[in-house]
Amino acid sequence: MTRLALPSTLDLAAATALLDTLRGVSGDIVLDAGGVERIGVAGIQLLLSAQATADGAGHALAIEAPSEAFCTAIRISGADALLADR
Repeated sequence: MTRLALPSTLDLAAATALLDTLRGVSGDIVLDAGGVERIGVAGIQLLLSAQATADGAGHALAIEAPSEAFCTAIRISGADALLADR
């Protein structure tokens, strides 16, 4: 299992960097979203894509300790599947 902390701002630049990191990971992934203060559309799209990719490969992608800002942005965007266990 791979654990990664999401950056405080998950914008296009951060999403691009995270994509590069995720491409090198195999197996289950836990993303710590506790420090996220802002998340943009690119970040949300990346997380949804990563979740679908993990599901398709038979692996899990879990969001751990999401901040209030993270949860609010996810709910507003309609990407509630990322918070399925919350």
